[in-house]
Amino acid sequence: MICDNAVVALLHVKVIDGTGQSSRPDQTVIIRDGKIAAMGDTTSTPAPPGAKVFNLAGHSVIPGLVGMREHLFYTSALDLDADGKLVPHLSEIAFTAPRLYLAAGMTTIRTTGSIEPYTDLDLKKQIDANRMVGPKMDVTSPYLEGSPRRFPQMHELTGPGDARRMVAFWADAGVTSFKAYTHITHAELAAAIEEVHKRHLKLTAHLCSIGLREAAALGIDDFAHGPTSTDSEFVTAKRPDQCPDTAAIWDSWIKMEISSAPVNDLIRDLVDRGIAVTSTIVNTETAIPGRPDPQQRVLDVLSPQSRVSYLAQRVSGPVLAVASDEQRKNWLKREMQFEYALAKAGGVLMAGSDPTGIGGTVPGFANQREIELGRSRLYAA
Repeated sequence: MICDNAVVALLHVKVIDGTGQSSRPDQTVIIRDGKIAAMGDTTSTPAPPGAKVFNLAGHSVIPGLVGMREHLFYTSALDLDADGKLVPHLSEIAFTAPRLYLAAGMTTIRTTGSIEPYTDLDLKKQIDANRMVGPKMDVTSPYLEGSPRRFPQMHELTGPGDARRMVAFWADAGVTSFKAYTHITHAELAAAIEEVHKRHLKLTAHLCSIGLREAAALGIDDFAHGPTSTDSEFVTAKRPDQCPDTAAIWDSWIKMEISSAPVNDLIRDLVDRGIAVTSTIVNTETAIPGRPDPQQRVLDVLSPQSRVSYLAQRVSGPVLAVASDEQRKNWLKREMQFEYALAKAGGVLMAGSDPTGIGGTVPGFANQREIELGRSRLYAA
């Protein structure tokens, strides 16, 4: 709600309606009882008597956005463990995340992986009952992860039967979509997809142990990222159900031309099967050298610990320490090229923020940046 008035008038706004038509400058939008009642040139569309009037010259009005790869948690810090490996600390931000999403124009989100599923389900209930501010939420299950699990908040599946039980339990609890993760096995993923589809729900995945075309053949609905950091099918001597070293995945995609026959075959397979890909290049960008400095509003909302951690990782790039600066730049370019090629071939390309990684990917703010980056795919292609 903009305010408690039954009638609201937004004057002198630029209207972008999302249909692909040119934007319309200097418009008045009349909102009555929470719905758009009228719109027209400000010179010929007066505010109704008694309306709450906002003079918004220099501002734009757009349709509500849908975030398809979101979280209600955040990478609060990155630290080294006893073996010198980077360990992300994931923190639920149940109060601020819904508000940041909605304030940035995200009126609907899919959480796409949960570390506090009961919290997420309760937030959805409160928002639906108008007891809390936030977007409409499609709550995704806890991660369907194999062995070894990547984070302590994740359950480690013990086999196909366990995957079925987990899907059934969380579907009964009220989640409306499911998320498979990096070490799930072929048999576990097949069982999970079958159980999810039996309930007429959808399953997405951030994969590694299983290649995209292998998962596509099992009937998966969506991939939670572009392939250059998750698709292991082009890794030399890839072993079944084994997640290769991340550097090997990056290297295989950096060397793979998007115009090549294997990539074209992959894209055609995804298009023919109607499998979507959800872009998260905004998260990828945070670890790439030469990209724009973080916006001040991003730094302003981070805790002191998160801000220090994020800026330190941004400078050193340890997540991609195995790659040179040029390789890291090519990684982002390949991701953009693939997504552009998929969309051009008629594939379904969605967008999300994925507020994880090295930090700096803030709910809401990052979604707006993802849309900005979407246009730059044209220049990478």
